[in-house]
Amino acid sequence: MAVDKRLPAAEYQRPPAAVRPSRPSRLLEYFVILEIICQVALLSPTLAPLRIVFRIAVFGVSLGLLLVLPGQGKLHPAAKAAFFVIAIVALSMLNPGINSATSAAAQSALYLATVAPLFWVPRLRIDLAEMRRVLFLQWAFQAVSATVGILQVYFPARFQFTVSSVVQGNGAGYLGMEQFHNVYGQVVYRPMGLTDTPGGAAAAGFFAVLFAAAFFLLERRKWMQAAYAGAMLVGMAAIYLSQVRVMLVMEVVCMTAFVALMSWRVARTQSQAPGRKTGGRRMAYLTAVLALVVVVGFTWAVAVGGTAITDRVNSLTMEDPTQVYQQNRGQFLAYTIEDVLPEYPMGAGPGRWGMMFYYFGDHGNTSNPSLYSEIQWTGWLYDGGVPLVLAYALAIVLALRTAYTIALSGRFADLGTLAALVFAYDVGILAATFDSNYFVSGGGLDFWVLNAMLFNTACHAMRRPVPAREAAR
Repeated sequence: MAVDKRLPAAEYQRPPAAVRPSRPSRLLEYFVILEIICQVALLSPTLAPLRIVFRIAVFGVSLGLLLVLPGQGKLHPAAKAAFFVIAIVALSMLNPGINSATSAAAQSALYLATVAPLFWVPRLRIDLAEMRRVLFLQWAFQAVSATVGILQVYFPARFQFTVSSVVQGNGAGYLGMEQFHNVYGQVVYRPMGLTDTPGGAAAAGFFAVLFAAAFFLLERRKWMQAAYAGAMLVGMAAIYLSQVRVMLVMEVVCMTAFVALMSWRVARTQSQAPGRKTGGRRMAYLTAVLALVVVVGFTWAVAVGGTAITDRVNSLTMEDPTQVYQQNRGQFLAYTIEDVLPEYPMGAGPGRWGMMFYYFGDHGNTSNPSLYSEIQWTGWLYDGGVPLVLAYALAIVLALRTAYTIALSGRFADLGTLAALVFAYDVGILAATFDSNYFVSGGGLDFWVLNAMLFNTACHAMRRPVPAREAAR
């Protein structure tokens, strides 16, 4: 008698809709594309009258997504601290020192829009492939921007964009400081890349090198590895030519953090199956490529930028690093601690500094005039005092810890590499708060998008779909 070995009909049935994994959302890709469009639009003289629209469009979309996206999802560990950030800034609008209600409201909205990804990104379903596409889009744009920056030094008449009106407003003396002579005797701006700010190509080079390093480890095709190595070379040369020393230091710090964390990850996960994809040999290749990029990139930059490049880079080593920082950005940190903190321990009221004051402030208010902030810690003190400083610092620390934990987890393969990338990136952005007002810009928004995306991807990677046979049973 023949035995029917076919599975029961229930085994062929598709799992109920409740257990079917939903398709990953591509919303973050569209969000990054919007950011790129708005950035490029700022370079067009024709669109100059709409400059403020393009500057705030992405923040407006972030606020819109916070309001319209359904669901909740699992929140990033930094979300609670971010909630306190929003609450503190909102309460600071009651500070009698505000310049105008409009600028205070605009600054509060800016803070909300910047941290909003911690609340709306969890409502999406993001898998590893989607995260890689988002990171690739960001890397590709920055790599192109770094390339354009190098071309601006070679061919300034052809590739130079109009300098921002805000920068021009600083006067001819300031603009002269942003220029140098290339080896052909031409006076050129520090390369801007696809921005309207002299030296802007340095940030593009920073991202081009850092992101390419992670993709180099994940890539198996030799020609793509060569392309990523080439992008690292271009990005490093752009940093040198931009003469933004802080970006050079940040690059070294971030790449050191990335290589160290990845090496530790390889050592911890070498006996686990998910950790075998990135081994010690591949890490050795990356380290060799990075060393070559640093040397060749400098040689290339000097070959086109001349002695201005060597003088700028040598200034980092001719004196004690702490003295170099103190003579440049260190004085602003000292001013924050010694002057701003005693005067405004509970804040001066949001909207009294930066672009929100420039666009929305009451310039005739002499009782509560504008304030000046060169570094983020000063801005946080102005907007919410010590409570805001502590809340925002805690949020950043929680983002760092989360990325670090995911990077060292043996449960993830390629995602662990991307987590190490995000961790190294976070280290660099934390350092950037001592140099600029990073978290009231598009960069701050990107910081929270990347960290929320990483956590979201890790959460969905841990939720394995129920097999059809088990679901039928």
